[in-house]
Amino acid sequence: IFLGFEVHGTQRVPEKGPLIVAANHRRFFDPVFVSMAVPRRVRWMAKKELFRFPFARFFYFLGTFPVDRKGGGRAALRTALNLLAEERALGIFPEGTRRKEGASPEAKSGTAVIAARSGAPVLPVFAGKIPGPAARLRGEKFRVYVGNPMTIDNTVRGREGHRRAADEILRVIY
Repeated sequence: IFLGFEVHGTQRVPEKGPLIVAANHRRFFDPVFVSMAVPRRVRWMAKKELFRFPFARFFYFLGTFPVDRKGGGRAALRTALNLLAEERALGIFPEGTRRKEGASPEAKSGTAVIAARSGAPVLPVFAGKIPGPAARLRGEKFRVYVGNPMTIDNTVRGREGHRRAADEILRVIY
């Protein structure tokens, strides 16, 4: 209500089957906004640092699971692949963290690795800028755009192949 929330492209979201929801990440509440835009329950990957007292129970309650970004994230990779094997929707931010204003987008390879290994389509989602109070009074809205699902070739292998695929995912999001 306060943001004038508007979603474009919800008809592009597959109703069932495995799905990787890949979105840009500028704000702490982006998982909430993207989940509001995608008419499926999305299980989000989140940095393990968020799973500390007193917030750990809250994040688990939401269905989020931790990623150890420094330790390689093997447990998170297994969890993600298991969720996709169960034909669920997985939420991930290809940049790996929130992008600071003015910084260039840079993709991590995790989204491409998961997509190539699982065969799940990647749904690109872009959450736009939140208009300020004056802009809201002028009628500007907070918009989220859902793109067409894309597939990553399951023969993509190696660091360079995953990097190229991840860059393409991020390019489509933006």
